[in-house]
Amino acid sequence: MSTSDADHPEPVSENAPPGDHRSSRRRFFAVGASAAVGLAAAQTLEAQRPKSRGSSPFPSGQPANTAGDASAAWSDPVLRLVRRITMGVAPEEVALARRLGYSGYLDYQLRASAIDDSAIEGTIAARLPMTQMPLAMLPTQDGNELNNQLADATWYRAAFSKAQLRERMVEFWTDHFTISLNKVGYLKLVDDRDVIRPNALGTFPELLRATSQSPAMLRYLDQNLSRTPTPNQNYAREIMELHTLGVNGGYTQTDVAELSRILTGWTTAGAGTFAFNRTFHDRNAKTFMGRSFPAMPTTATDVQMKAEGDAAIQMLVEHPSTAAYISLKMARWLLAYEPPQAVVDATAATYLATGGDIKAMIRTILSGKNLMAAPAKYKRPFHLAVSALRGMGAEVVNIRAARQRADQMGMPVFMWEQPNGYPDRVDWWSGLVITRWSYMQYLSTQVSTTTTRVDSMRFRSPDTADGVVAQIASRMFGGEISPALRTQLLTYLRSGAYNDAMVREAISLAGCSQEYQWF
Repeated sequence: MSTSDADHPEPVSENAPPGDHRSSRRRFFAVGASAAVGLAAAQTLEAQRPKSRGSSPFPSGQPANTAGDASAAWSDPVLRLVRRITMGVAPEEVALARRLGYSGYLDYQLRASAIDDSAIEGTIAARLPMTQMPLAMLPTQDGNELNNQLADATWYRAAFSKAQLRERMVEFWTDHFTISLNKVGYLKLVDDRDVIRPNALGTFPELLRATSQSPAMLRYLDQNLSRTPTPNQNYAREIMELHTLGVNGGYTQTDVAELSRILTGWTTAGAGTFAFNRTFHDRNAKTFMGRSFPAMPTTATDVQMKAEGDAAIQMLVEHPSTAAYISLKMARWLLAYEPPQAVVDATAATYLATGGDIKAMIRTILSGKNLMAAPAKYKRPFHLAVSALRGMGAEVVNIRAARQRADQMGMPVFMWEQPNGYPDRVDWWSGLVITRWSYMQYLSTQVSTTTTRVDSMRFRSPDTADGVVAQIASRMFGGEISPALRTQLLTYLRSGAYNDAMVREAISLAGCSQEYQWF
């Protein structure tokens, strides 16, 4: 495997000839590094400033109002929508969105169940058979291979599913309801397949109820070990702090303790199915967030005892703090790191009016007006790597090598150990510039017919420096590319002998540019 110049930077010789393409490439990287890191730092600082009292709905000085912001030249609302609700610009996706228009394309993506995704699902079924196995078979399989197949399937869908908004929301809810693969093993495959994906564009109450009975979640937060008289409080705490109300949502430590008592008996059985065990349940009287749960007689049925937990969860999904917390987090994911309070309030009102309908909340957040006013967001490593697969038109037979190379950027799927999920913060990811460059260099040079192949001839039409840059602009940026980047790419391609290696380098440099780091 070749190593990129970014991995081992060398000083540019003072005697290098003016047309030396290696010198030109390093200068390109130097400019990109200073721009990416500087812009990331600026965005972090601006997010901490008080909100403006002027007409802009976003904080004063937010990068969308500065020349350095990648979105300053993004004038096409449809293309902005493509960037936000997909895993990356691709020519076919842009063409579809422009044909349908802003509202039509958003409607299309929100109706994910009506999208024919049989092609990628057929590929996954054929290449990754463990992901299709019933629960009873999973404990007997090789655990490492099973984990790899789950991760591979996640990447295949992110890169090639036609239901791109669903993939964006699967990623969001996977972080919101984080479960570490290292702790629960094959149960995370079941959780992804049977809990997160079917409910990613449904309603929040349905999704919460599904996760509350997910054996993976119960094992991850030790709820399966919770029993009277000393219940484990992990799940009771996290379902309020991280899943519903938020840390300032109005609950107390007493509420944590009481909810943990209410949920005793919620456990797992066998290979990993949800079960209610009455011998674990605390039948004594309880008071949770002001509501009394009377003591139960020994003759109470399993259904009656479990119903205490169902009622408590219903209280959480109906609470105004849940509407506000979920709305803020979704607005941060889809719109801006610091979304306008008016957008959050409107989304919370939609939540309360629709019973937590996720699609309706997305419509509220992603109005054309809101999105056109929003600053760019920084691609997390998973997002960046998948967007490059899409933008470069990668042909994938076995995605594992590309996935494992991308894992070097620090975001292997399902591997975040804490229950709060991978951070959605620019300051967390902006220091990993070299590994991002290295991945772009790696991907742009792939020619394998058994793993991943990038066909450079897609970019050589016409087969000139100008033709290549035009194709890069269209395929990787949807046509919206800054004059400065266009000039830099042309200068590079004209700095040495024009050949396939130079074309691939130009594709890599486009992926390394600060503009490509944002969406």
